[in-house]
Amino acid sequence: MTSFLVYLAAISVIGSINPNGFAVQIYLLGTPKPVIRALAFTLGEYVGLLISGLLIAWGMRQVIQEVFNSVGETIYGLQLLVGIGLLIVGYNAPKIFKPSTKTVQPHSLKPLQTFLLGFTIVAVETPTALPHLAAIKQMNDAYFSIPIFILIWALYDLIFILPLLIGVAVYFVLNDKAISYLEQFYFKINSWISKSLPFILSGIGVFFIVNSLIHFFVRA
Repeated sequence: MTSFLVYLAAISVIGSINPNGFAVQIYLLGTPKPVIRALAFTLGEYVGLLISGLLIAWGMRQVIQEVFNSVGETIYGLQLLVGIGLLIVGYNAPKIFKPSTKTVQPHSLKPLQTFLLGFTIVAVETPTALPHLAAIKQMNDAYFSIPIFILIWALYDLIFILPLLIGVAVYFVLNDKAISYLEQFYFKINSWISKSLPFILSGIGVFFIVNSLIHFFVRA
């Protein structure tokens, strides 16, 4: 159980590297009454991830199982095509995914609006976020009871928002000086993601291709 929780914590740390969240948080910390707005945004991300994760885990589980059952062995052919597609995207990733200097800004700085922005960003990104999907799959495979599942997922989400909470804490200590430090950190993270993304996508693509080919050769 301990190793499983450590594994989930590691996935959550990876998932917490979210350039969009960092950019919005830095923007909010540079506005009047920054702490309330930043905390509302962070809470929105937490609630968004919590709800969307539970919906995927429970609401979509039966759908996914039905799809896999109906597709059957064809899934490995699809996996091969997805792997090839990921290799192509990974090769062209430096051109497709360039570090962005633009910040998503809320239409209103009221705490409710920043909360809804955080909620929306995470709720939209979760269905396509590989770390979150991997964590949900592992938790589904473990067949936890509903209360334990919710508790573990809530702790997972808490780890996910820790970088945003740390940003608020840094602002408490350094005040306006924190903005420049957080901006430097944001651009380093954004640059790192842009450089590492080709390798990550290509690695996943190779895994999919090898896994599907192994299946085909074994069946043959």
